[in-house]
Amino acid sequence: MKIVSWVDPYTNESLEETDTYLTHNDTKYPIINGVPKFVKENSDDPQYDIEKCFSYQWTESNFGQPDKFSDDDIKKDVIETMDLTDDDLSLFNDKIVLDVGVGSGASSRLWAPRAKEFHGVDIGNGVYRAKNTLNNSVENPILSHSDLHHLPYPDESFDVIVSNGVLHHTPSTKNALKSVYPKLKKGGLIIFYIYKVKTPLREFSDDYIRNLVSKMSPDEAFEANKSITKLAESLHNQKINITIPEDIPLLGFKKGEYDLQRFIYQNIFKLFWKESMGFYESNMENFDWYYPKYSWRHTETEIREWCSEFNLSPKLIKENYSGFTCHAYRE
Repeated sequence: MKIVSWVDPYTNESLEETDTYLTHNDTKYPIINGVPKFVKENSDDPQYDIEKCFSYQWTESNFGQPDKFSDDDIKKDVIETMDLTDDDLSLFNDKIVLDVGVGSGASSRLWAPRAKEFHGVDIGNGVYRAKNTLNNSVENPILSHSDLHHLPYPDESFDVIVSNGVLHHTPSTKNALKSVYPKLKKGGLIIFYIYKVKTPLREFSDDYIRNLVSKMSPDEAFEANKSITKLAESLHNQKINITIPEDIPLLGFKKGEYDLQRFIYQNIFKLFWKESMGFYESNMENFDWYYPKYSWRHTETEIREWCSEFNLSPKLIKENYSGFTCHAYRE
């Protein structure tokens, strides 16, 4: 029996569950392959501007799928971005966990099996694929096709909420956090990763490219990114090293020795390549950056201000090469 019950995400009224619907009075939400669908069709809500991007990505990409990537492969990626060690994963043990932006279930493979009860939501169609991804390791993953601003749960339902690279893909990162944190119990832990502000040239170039690419269809955008990915692969294989002799504060460059491909990636424009992922998944990573209409970048100061406003007590705010991870407890 489920510990956390469904509520109507738009009215907060309790829902009754049948094999095919969640219902309240005349309201019905269909259950598709075991996944309730709460998202609205043809909504003009700005939040839905990113739905087509992530529906495409998490139904087309094989990243994180058990037959393609091992748990160790996923762990390397998650530890780098979410700053979670093997010991930290015990934070999920026997807890009621909500994953906001579950995608196709890739990252969730690490914490879902540890949970007493695992819930995952996503605005994209990849959530239906996540059901299959997680069924291999979780007895009963509870997923829903939902918008994070309208979560189908009562307030103060979860011990741990985790969101890996999702909040910044909304019209307002702060408002996304504001919508999510009330579902956390008092004393509960929220863990999220968001992008950081990059160098001036990187900020300009990325926004310029995104403005062009985000107007395309998903297939067109994926194709357009291939030239960037080919350049990344070529520079990676050439193994060109450069020296920045001293800091250049006007450009945000730090002195040091750099691989040219990584230097461009970090300072000029996103130019992702990872040999172990191959061309298709590396191109999907570049697509993931340039296609979403919303990809906000933030500072540590902003994160601390949000935590203060929402009565979240940060245990950790850590910067890595692309963003910030925050671990905070609800007061």
